[in-house]
Amino acid sequence: EKGLQYLHRAVLKDLHPGQKYFYAVRGKDDRSVSEQFSFTVPNPAKPVSVMVYGDMGTKSTGLPYIVYESKQKHYDAVFHVGDVAYDLGTNGGKIGDKFLDRIQMLSAHVPYMTIPGDHDLFPNSKTHYLHRFSHPSSPWPMSSDKLWYSLDIGKAHFVCLSTEVFFSDTKNIYTEMDWLVKDLENANANRKKIPWIIVMTHRPLYCSAEDKNEDCTSANSIVRKHFEDMFYFYGVDLVISGHQHLYERTYPLYKSHALAYNYLDPKGPVHLIIGTMGNPYITEYGSKSRGAWSSVVLSEKEREMYGHLIIHNSTHLNWEVRSAHDNDVNDGMWMIQRMHGPFNKSSIFIPDPLGQLGEAWQEEQQSGDIINLKFFYMTDDYANRLTVLGFTMVILLIGICFKKKIMNSVRICCVKQEKTQNLHV
Repeated sequence: EKGLQYLHRAVLKDLHPGQKYFYAVRGKDDRSVSEQFSFTVPNPAKPVSVMVYGDMGTKSTGLPYIVYESKQKHYDAVFHVGDVAYDLGTNGGKIGDKFLDRIQMLSAHVPYMTIPGDHDLFPNSKTHYLHRFSHPSSPWPMSSDKLWYSLDIGKAHFVCLSTEVFFSDTKNIYTEMDWLVKDLENANANRKKIPWIIVMTHRPLYCSAEDKNEDCTSANSIVRKHFEDMFYFYGVDLVISGHQHLYERTYPLYKSHALAYNYLDPKGPVHLIIGTMGNPYITEYGSKSRGAWSSVVLSEKEREMYGHLIIHNSTHLNWEVRSAHDNDVNDGMWMIQRMHGPFNKSSIFIPDPLGQLGEAWQEEQQSGDIINLKFFYMTDDYANRLTVLGFTMVILLIGICFKKKIMNSVRICCVKQEKTQNLHV
């Protein structure tokens, strides 16, 4: 197709964290050179700031505002969770050209990360998606058996998956699932250094959409069947999706049951849907939640929103949803997770009784919490120390409770010893 004739990929190596780089695109002729662009490599020592949305196309009226917003704040990356351009291959690729032109001032300066949605793998768009984008550590043009990847940004491990393997690309189900197990195993082994695990999918596991034909509304959801146990077992903190043209935030949940009605040390994944940029194409409604696990559902015609995720440190994460047109805040959430790891393993939180000494033992914990809650996770080494402290406290309590009897026993021993000495004399 004509839309695929002039596509190129350049690979940049040995980039340094926190460094700003400038570049331009040049053709064969020195006169054919683009304006100068720049980008900054994320600094792992600083908070991570990413923009997230799904289902945005050329008809999305909030698109220019999204591009403008990306220039006003610092973002380490943008995640477009499927259904790019709506659709990339329409009119022989002209819609794809139009969309990429419109987001150029965003994607030229901030890493524009994508995952495939159902529209991206339609027959007329699949080739365009495989050529127009490039996933980390993937060949180019991309192949349909490698449309998933992961990357680390600061304190977060992002896992980007294709849910289309369960629908239009079923021959690659086990290829992706095998890869996912290995990736989450490695991520958990590295959790002291990079504690957060955040998954991006196009189709959600749960939703409150009124359309009963959607997979996420079914009691026998295909996506949920394959992913939910794995996400729970490996302690995935957040699952962010699109596909449904609405916004929804759940409580921590597992098997359709809310595990808590807050976000303090969640015992299960929290699910977010941010597909409202697709409202100009189809407006989906979900005013009534399908279960107690749903916290917020927003679905209004012509309301387009994006998500802003900030990972402040190892324990604190903030999520905001803003209107694309006026940047008003529509929803927000603080998540505090002081115990990262598989949710199927029980753990204990207790107040730190040893003050600064206790904190010194927890070298992995990052100081300077946004909310000053001095708690810690009980590791094996720390548990041993607390056991010794506990026995010491028990002995002291026994001494206090039986003070008189102990003192009387001491006096009797002293008197007997004194009588014995007098007899010898």
